[in-house]
Amino acid sequence: MDRRNLPLTALRSFEAVGRHLSFSRAAESLGVTHGAVSRQIALLEKALGVRLFDRGARLALTEQGQRLFDGVAPAFDRLAAAVENIDRRDAPRVLLVNAPPTFTMKWLIPRLSRFQQRFRDVDVRLSTGIGPLRELKMNEVDVVIRRLARPDPELPSIPFLSSALFPVCAPELIERRPIKSPADIAGLQLIQAETGALGWTDWFARLGHPLPANVRFARFEQMFYALEAALDGLGVALLPSALVLDDIASGRLVIALKVPGFYERDYFCLCSPLSRQSAVGRSFVDWLAEEGQDSNRLGDSLIAA
Repeated sequence: MDRRNLPLTALRSFEAVGRHLSFSRAAESLGVTHGAVSRQIALLEKALGVRLFDRGARLALTEQGQRLFDGVAPAFDRLAAAVENIDRRDAPRVLLVNAPPTFTMKWLIPRLSRFQQRFRDVDVRLSTGIGPLRELKMNEVDVVIRRLARPDPELPSIPFLSSALFPVCAPELIERRPIKSPADIAGLQLIQAETGALGWTDWFARLGHPLPANVRFARFEQMFYALEAALDGLGVALLPSALVLDDIASGRLVIALKVPGFYERDYFCLCSPLSRQSAVGRSFVDWLAEEGQDSNRLGDSLIAA
């Protein structure tokens, strides 16, 4: 076939399906729909006049499909390597990072200058989101950060920051009413973010103190608003340690009652399989791991103090 007529889009879809042996997983890796991949495979089979996949109980390559895959897959690897090896010293490298909004404001941005001091030619561009990893278009992002109960085996992610839950409030709030027990906390207004997987009911149950029926709540949709309410002295908020460590260190917040070992979802990071900046993405993930270790040590020391 003349290279001018090569169906590159269809071949890219074929390579993804052949690699994953799944139309759904191929669509996710390409950032397109299942139907779009199916159409490309149908067009390719029609153009070649052969069947490339056996669509039985488990998808499998036909003999002709395997021969094509053995030639196409290395070709795409060589293309990717050729693009990666282009000398870009005069052009800034752009790294697209997507992370939860409150985490981005309270943890990531205050530390980001340390990454940029190491990689001065990298332009880090931040976007925010809390949606599932599977809903992201992986061709539009290089690194993703999410709080997860467990890693997704099909989208390998790495835990880098633990998420202990701290009951925190403005220092002036407990200067007026010192807190010595869960009952003292129940006498104050409790601030809760609806995006948290665990809340005050779980916290009181952990301590063996049922949540009083007459407790006063201030509920907010997002953690950022719950955090701001705590900073303004509205009550006691139950928040992930990563979001409050800097405010505790600066004295803007205090831990109302120290309860070790109460964890929710940890923060995980994922390098997009379709990233054009895979090397820089891996460096960013390594940097996240370093910063995460420092934050975890600080959180442990604050509870132990």
